[in-house]
Amino acid sequence: MATSVLRSEPCGARAPRRLVEESSLSVEVVLFAGLFLASLGLLGITVYRLLAWPDELSGQFGAHGVVTATAVLFAVVATFNSLRWCLFVGLSFAARCRRRRRGRRDLVHCPYVSIFVPCFNEGQTIEPALDSLLELDYPSYEIIVVDDGSTDDTFAKASLFEGRHGGVSVRVFRKPNGGKWSALNYAFRRSIGELVLCVDADSRLGADTLWRLMLHMEDPRVSAVAGQIRVRNREKLLTRLQALEYQMGNGAVRTGQGFLHTLLVVPGPAGLFRRCVLEEVFRRYSREVAADGPGSVSGPYEGDTFAEDFDLSLTILSLGGRIAYEPEGISYTKAPDRAFTLISQRYRWIRGSFQVLRKFLARSRRDPGSASGRVLAWLAITYLIDFTIAPVIYLLGLVLSLSTLAVAGAPLHLAGWLLAFLLVELSAAALFLSIHKDSQRLLAVVPLLHFYNGLLLNSAWVISVLDELRGSRMRW
Repeated sequence: MATSVLRSEPCGARAPRRLVEESSLSVEVVLFAGLFLASLGLLGITVYRLLAWPDELSGQFGAHGVVTATAVLFAVVATFNSLRWCLFVGLSFAARCRRRRRGRRDLVHCPYVSIFVPCFNEGQTIEPALDSLLELDYPSYEIIVVDDGSTDDTFAKASLFEGRHGGVSVRVFRKPNGGKWSALNYAFRRSIGELVLCVDADSRLGADTLWRLMLHMEDPRVSAVAGQIRVRNREKLLTRLQALEYQMGNGAVRTGQGFLHTLLVVPGPAGLFRRCVLEEVFRRYSREVAADGPGSVSGPYEGDTFAEDFDLSLTILSLGGRIAYEPEGISYTKAPDRAFTLISQRYRWIRGSFQVLRKFLARSRRDPGSASGRVLAWLAITYLIDFTIAPVIYLLGLVLSLSTLAVAGAPLHLAGWLLAFLLVELSAAALFLSIHKDSQRLLAVVPLLHFYNGLLLNSAWVISVLDELRGSRMRW
């Protein structure tokens, strides 16, 4: 993997005075200790049930009854998942401690950054998105907007920003529709920055986000940095649940992966890349797609999956690159506020992930050296488990709950397990909300998170699996 040393002029007067880390870890230490103890307690309860259920249920349902087998399978799966959760929690807290030890730091040099804004029918969001980019507390960057064949007034509104804004250049382009991946490649071919920041047209960056991400780039071994994605529209219960999910699920996994510089997905709303790394990805793996259609543009992003961000991140890791995570580099995104829209979004994400994993495995067979042990390990304990074990846990738990209510003592044991699970969720929510400096008011929706995951998100998973097996097509 090629790396580059940041060669640029010293930061100018527009640079912020200093980026200051938190002065104390006391809150996180207490929350981490509570979460870890609660997780171990849940693990202990699960293991106990694993040992006790066969004897308890065999007399009621027969030695080889379906309920007995379901109980044992549920306990085994839940035990494994609890161990995985303890790993995520431990790595996440280690990452928090490392950030604290980093202390106060300033950037010495400010490399020129090209910011890509691909958009399709974003007339309602493009103006505030560009306003937020023009307010970034960073001295040297350009903004490249690519309208990918919108049918609304996106291009007209974006064109109002074209030109010079102090030291920032804004360029707006329009091309035939080809997909987000194609719009990003179009911007890449017209950019000049040593570093590339990719954002979404419905997102808004914090003023110091680029600075936060840039701190990681002082390590020449780091190829890319992902920022924190935070839900900004929290007026409805559904969006508050998504806000909490982002901090607990995505936060735990990304923080843990980032600690080992093996972040599997640099999300679309906030991802900083070295240009030389994107060029190497294009040179090694990408294909020319000019003949695929008038809107297709070749580059480091490819359009053969619905998750171009996951595809690119995994390719960078395959080339030996390192990807970091910066929880204080925030991109505020708009989450779906209706159940159908949410299921559609997760449908695209899950289908895209299936496609990327299949593509990665095919590449690994052709080129065994592209699949390192650390990447395979993280894929196994995240996507393989999330796409197999997690849905199984919900299904088995539901079947078991309904089947064993008549067994003596079963309701009490079930209630104890659910209370332990709720305690773990509350502790995890408090910890990751604190780490990401988000509002603790989201703790109020923790009791509903289990139903949100089980009903809505698993529905998207089922639809995605069926459509992927059928090979149905989908457009951006």
